[in-house]
Amino acid sequence: MERIDRRDFLKKASWGALGAGVLMSGIRDLAFPPTLFAAGPATAGSLEYRTLGRTGLKITPISFGAMRTDEPAVIRRAFDMGINYFDTADCYMNGRNEKILGEALKGVRDKVYIATKVHNAEGQSKKDMQESIDRSLRSLNTDYIDVMQLHNKTDEAGVLDPMAIEVLSEYKKAGKIRFTGVTTHENMAAVVDAAIKSGFYDMALVAYSFKSEADVAESFARATAAGLGIVAMKTQAGGYETKEMGELSPHQAALRWVLDDKNVAAAIPSMINFDQLEENFKVMGTKVGWSDRKTLNRYARAIDKRYCRRCGKCVATCPQNAHIPALNRMVMYAEGYKDARLARERFAVERCDRQLGKCASCGACAAKCVHGIDIAANIKKVRALIA
Repeated sequence: MERIDRRDFLKKASWGALGAGVLMSGIRDLAFPPTLFAAGPATAGSLEYRTLGRTGLKITPISFGAMRTDEPAVIRRAFDMGINYFDTADCYMNGRNEKILGEALKGVRDKVYIATKVHNAEGQSKKDMQESIDRSLRSLNTDYIDVMQLHNKTDEAGVLDPMAIEVLSEYKKAGKIRFTGVTTHENMAAVVDAAIKSGFYDMALVAYSFKSEADVAESFARATAAGLGIVAMKTQAGGYETKEMGELSPHQAALRWVLDDKNVAAAIPSMINFDQLEENFKVMGTKVGWSDRKTLNRYARAIDKRYCRRCGKCVATCPQNAHIPALNRMVMYAEGYKDARLARERFAVERCDRQLGKCASCGACAAKCVHGIDIAANIKKVRALIA
């Protein structure tokens, strides 16, 4: 979306209605929401709260994903509107994102909940983790972090890593961390189950959208029963602009679908300007309706061969066992988010060069996607992106 300044934002008084399409099978059949076509100022959204599992934190279902936000005014506006849960990471914008969030929330720290992240990737030491958490505290200008999340886990071993649990436990005991969580973009159900099994983590941040595999939602029900809170990210299924959608935006419909799952405490869509904040805020207090289902069906057809569900089934078809979903995600950042900078940043932080390097020994790509994504074409896109 195009950036606008605060003055332009305040001039905008209404928003277009969602358009038409064909009824989507598999989308939950709920009552048509009377507020679906509501227009008006930012306060048109109905402020509400959900409990984040055993943390007991009462957070807004539409919360703030700050990963791409470089304007403190947008974050502060979200707070003014009533949003109270903000998600960032030490690795976003090479550390600058936490500083932006800290600046935006200066003076209101006691009125919000801040979630950030730490890595325990291969090759990282206990000292690396400690330094990352200490940096987060400094950057956010706070004495404590509400939710510290072990970032980008793909299997049980990563979730149950004794070193990570030891470091997080030390910071909890010192009062510098209140609650702990894990984040996952791939093999999500297994990661959620591992977090439940641990008995240590309080929540999980999970990639989840109307295009997700059924086992992801099933793991959320188990999480709720175990007291593990769930926050959803990547809720917009890539946020692609396609000719098939015309002027129709699927964003509100996609958010409604995610929040219709009562096992989800909140969604943290990335918001970089006032337009996006306004659009997302209006989802609170509304329900999935007839128009939403039609919109999502239309969007689903448009992105079907482009959007990676992160199911991981392609990995077993690759002779080199390359972590293909991670590479596909870089393409999504570049083409869906239209943020090549973010794609290159995440490529470096997540050491995707190791995965891409595995492809060098293959004359032709043998990996197959069960949903029809052209993996070989995506590999070429990643190479071009980082060249």
